[in-house]
Amino acid sequence: MQGNSRKSGPREVYDELLHSLEQARTRLAVAIATESKATPLERIRYYRETDEKVHRCVRELRSLRRSGVEGQQGWQEALSALKRLLAPEYFAARQGHALQLCQQLREALASLEPLNLQKSGSE
Repeated sequence: MQGNSRKSGPREVYDELLHSLEQARTRLAVAIATESKATPLERIRYYRETDEKVHRCVRELRSLRRSGVEGQQGWQEALSALKRLLAPEYFAARQGHALQLCQQLREALASLEPLNLQKSGSE
């Protein structure tokens, strides 16, 4: 939220986190597409698993919004990690980018794991 001097409340953090996760998932799809012809099957599975983790987090965040839960612990940490990943200087096209992006996305998602564990029993 460029040039915005307002404090980031739980709602703004939620909105920005959701948007960043969706943007990261799109970037991952692009990175995977550029590598897929020469990529071993095992790595493609790893990419798909990472994509599914991001997708699951997006769904969980949306369901939490409907239930009125805001400002979970770890959201700001995940958002900061995602912002670093989505910075223009990070996303320069290069060999092995999808693997690197997957690894760093998984690290960013680690702070959201408690969110997934809370909801996993209800699916």
